[in-house]
Amino acid sequence: MSGNSKSKPATKADLKGLEQKISGVDDKLQKFALQQAETNSRLEQKIDSVEQKLDKKIEKVYLSQIQADSKLENKMDTMMDKVDKVHSNIMSAFEKTIFKGEKYDQKALTHADILMTHEEKISDHERRISSVETRIK
Repeated sequence: MSGNSKSKPATKADLKGLEQKISGVDDKLQKFALQQAETNSRLEQKIDSVEQKLDKKIEKVYLSQIQADSKLENKMDTMMDKVDKVHSNIMSAFEKTIFKGEKYDQKALTHADILMTHEEKISDHERRISSVETRIK
């Protein structure tokens, strides 16, 4: 296999040379396989590291969201309490106003009756005074 292209039986030297070439290729393949294994290992470590960092960030965001939801819920509860209190105060004032209005209506009726009675008495007094004045004259 030295330089001829014609088929000749391989010599021990040819086989030895071929063995050395194959050995060199085999060494290179083993080195490449080791490098590939190291690269894979480093990549897996990097991926694991990135996954851990992402997990921590996701957990932070999740906890932050839970806290924000809790704060929002507390504020909503506070607002609802205030709205309920305002509503209660308005209803109480409304009821008081209606009660006062009913009292004023009752008083107006009572005063109207009293005024009618007084008007009758005044008319009667005027009639009696006129009759007394006519007698005196």
